[in-house]
Amino acid sequence: MLFIAYFYPPTESTGVPGSMRTVKFVRNLSNGECHVMTSAHSIPERDNALNHLSIPINGEHVHRVASWDIFKLLLFVRQKLRNFFQQGSNGAKNSGTSKPVFKHTQSEHGSVKSGFQRLKDFIYNLCYFPDQAGPWIIPAVLAGRRIVRKHNMDIIFATGSPWSGLITGYLISKLTGKPFIADFRDPWMNNPFHQSKGALLDRWGASLERKVVQHASAVSLNTPPLMEEFLTRYPQLKSDKFFIMPNGFDPADFDNLKPEPRLNDENTLLLCHAGFLYGVRDPEVLLEAIKAANQRLSGSGKRVVFRQIGDVQLNYDIHERYADLIHDRSLIIDAPRPYQECLSALAAADAVVNVQPATQSQIPSKLYDYLGINRPIINITSRDGALGQLVTDKQLGILVGFDEVAALTDILVGEADAKANRTFSGYESRDEFNIRSISGILADKLVRYSI
Repeated sequence: MLFIAYFYPPTESTGVPGSMRTVKFVRNLSNGECHVMTSAHSIPERDNALNHLSIPINGEHVHRVASWDIFKLLLFVRQKLRNFFQQGSNGAKNSGTSKPVFKHTQSEHGSVKSGFQRLKDFIYNLCYFPDQAGPWIIPAVLAGRRIVRKHNMDIIFATGSPWSGLITGYLISKLTGKPFIADFRDPWMNNPFHQSKGALLDRWGASLERKVVQHASAVSLNTPPLMEEFLTRYPQLKSDKFFIMPNGFDPADFDNLKPEPRLNDENTLLLCHAGFLYGVRDPEVLLEAIKAANQRLSGSGKRVVFRQIGDVQLNYDIHERYADLIHDRSLIIDAPRPYQECLSALAAADAVVNVQPATQSQIPSKLYDYLGINRPIINITSRDGALGQLVTDKQLGILVGFDEVAALTDILVGEADAKANRTFSGYESRDEFNIRSISGILADKLVRYSI
């Protein structure tokens, strides 16, 4: 089989990178020879979230393919031409024969510049279509076709996002006639974090998703809401073409995990989040609840502390708004750290935190890290989103909305008061998200659809 997964350089505390899903599958599959085709990124070991792994992890063959970045080539050619004409212009100027041919008014010049900028933006978006991995598609298709033919691959499995990986798998399948399973880790269309590249390219993206789905022998979705979305969008296709293959945790990632030394004494309820907080991933409700909870706990010797590991880019300055919490160490903001170090920090906390906007089909991958380290979870999200539904259905921790400061305050005070007498043995549904079981779903599909 050929696994196709374009791995962005997975760095620091961004949570489980998309590549980890494929790593977990490869580690736990045993049916057949596995080849993995991915990007040729090179990043410092300190910044690599996968630096704790030794490749190969399960006897797989890894093929790294470099991108062909056309836009960078165009910029290089443009600079060379600009330098050439500037030299010519300087020569003409020195000879005294240079004269302006025409002159724009300010408004005319602005109009011409605006049109040129739109053209440049379109060329840029086209070069990086459907995403920043776009320059990888052509060389990956050429390399993938050679790999499939040389090793007589039985089936192709491609995962996205980035969607360039799915397009690559689709094209290799078309060129070789080999069956193809498309794995959607996120919604392509209707993605709440989608940034439009213009109406034309957006329509092309929708068309490509349709081609990928129609051509694939099977399509996996990682959440039930995402599967419902696909069944609604493609009613003409047989429903058994689609199947759910959730994300999960691999016990192998946690077997030797040691919690780091605690930052606080045992009277502190330590909460921790590792990952980027930005935009709608706003911890305001938690910070306001901590402020109120610590006021109520004043004099008891108990308090609540929130530790954020990773960058924070909100629509306000968190250091300014919550300077009082930072000053009394109720809020600790640490720099990004490698993945394994983040897991150790999370394992040392009394509870871990999810901050997830009301996405209807996306569940943050860090949820599965939390299940792996087996810590109590506080989920800050809406009840009607994908995460809220999963937490409710599977009883995976505390659930509060972004406007429930009072409710969260009561919860934090109660948890701080009961901390000394409370033990946590885990969630009953935890084993449903063991990647070893989930990999069995994929193994069955690979056998069913292989040539």
